Amino acid sequence: MRELKERGGLSYGVLARRLHTSTSTLHRYCSGEALPAQFAVVDRFARACGASAAEAVDLHRAWLLADARRRAGPAAPDPAPDPEPVIAPDPKP
Repeated sequence: MRELKERGGLSYGVLARRLHTSTSTLHRYCSGEALPAQFAVVDRFARACGASAAEAVDLHRAWLLADARRRAGPAAPDPAPDPEPVIAPDPKP
């Protein structure tokens, strides 16, 4: 999205007004910090920036993958390995 924004030559303010969103939200989308909940926002963004049909398809594909990752939730951390058993010395008689 950032590349399209730069190539389109529009400021975050102008794009935000066209997309009916805030400039900070749009900046988070372009920097990859956030993902729009609906592809429609990405589609309107692409149109406003003059994206080609192929670029729009690429954006849709990227959004679908990112949305699937978001829906899957954070990756579960690897379980901690079991601690090494501590063998106590034999008690003295």
